[in-house]
Amino acid sequence: MISNEPERTLPHRAPFLWVHRLIERDEAGTVGVVEMDVPAHLDVFRGHFPENPIFPGVLQVEAAAQGCLWIYLGVLPPGTQPPDGRFVAIETYKFKRPVMPPAVLRIEGHQKTIRSRLHLWEVKITQNDELVSSGTFWLHMTREPGAAK
Repeated sequence: MISNEPERTLPHRAPFLWVHRLIERDEAGTVGVVEMDVPAHLDVFRGHFPENPIFPGVLQVEAAAQGCLWIYLGVLPPGTQPPDGRFVAIETYKFKRPVMPPAVLRIEGHQKTIRSRLHLWEVKITQNDELVSSGTFWLHMTREPGAAK
């Protein structure tokens, strides 16, 4: 494991910070693995099928986007301002099976291409080595990381 401190890199904070561990990444930040815990006590389960809680697909996509941003940036040094990266488009995305708590999701990301500040990522989310969801989406880096103000 590389880091269990996503707050050092990502601009997201609770309750909308979904990723928990950066497991591996290549030196260029184009391929890597992030893990996410899905505990039964998440507030979203109070309303998303309370008798049969299912982790929403839209939050799987958001977690994948956060995971890819973490893979791309790695662990930022102390005092570095997080980047301004935005999730801007879904190319394709498919959901293969529901995620019910408790669960640990493995997000594998691979950067396919960069066009100016647009980054196309391909992701695969698995639980216990079974495919949960997969797809491709675009992240827009409006500002790269920099020194704190």
